[in-house]
Amino acid sequence: MNGNKKTKTIHHPSAIPLYAAGAIFLLWALITPIYRLSYILIGASLAIAAWLAAKRFFPGRVETYEVEEYTGDEELDKQIKYARQLNKRVGEIAKQTPDASIRESLESVTRSTDRIIEDVVRDETDRNNAYTFFSYYLPTLDKLLSFYTADVGAGANASESKSRIENSLSMVATAFSKQADNMYKNEAMDIKTDIAVMETMLRSEGLIENN
Repeated sequence: MNGNKKTKTIHHPSAIPLYAAGAIFLLWALITPIYRLSYILIGASLAIAAWLAAKRFFPGRVETYEVEEYTGDEELDKQIKYARQLNKRVGEIAKQTPDASIRESLESVTRSTDRIIEDVVRDETDRNNAYTFFSYYLPTLDKLLSFYTADVGAGANASESKSRIENSLSMVATAFSKQADNMYKNEAMDIKTDIAVMETMLRSEGLIENN
């Protein structure tokens, strides 16, 4: 889910039409008495025509890229930036993980984190609900995954720790999913209210039956 990002489009014009116009004018200047005003005007007209024709065949390129959105709150935006960086790393770890269940848990974590970031950026009233998520859950997950992906040898303690991390990822994925869903409680209540009000108005106007 990339709802917390916007796309921006930039058009990069091709330089070929300018080169074509310049070449035509230069060629005209070599074969005509360009010092006369009439020939200058003709040459300019030919150059413009060449520029327009070349522009049709060489329109340039359009570049579209994503622009990340933030809240405007400096401290919160630092947390959001950190969350996005961590989420990207979690996604990379998921791609490199051969175990299907671990990969599924990590992918679920990235989806939930995206949803939470999106809601925090979009809805100011839900930002307090994500304080613990940003300040504790994500840094703790970062710490666990740093250990999990580190080359700590094959000792008994290291193996046991990695095994515990693997076993906890399903729990983390479930918790993150619930946190993401909880962020939409207020919006869900608003939707229920809107539907109830609309239903009442439709009944009062006789547009739907009372039953």
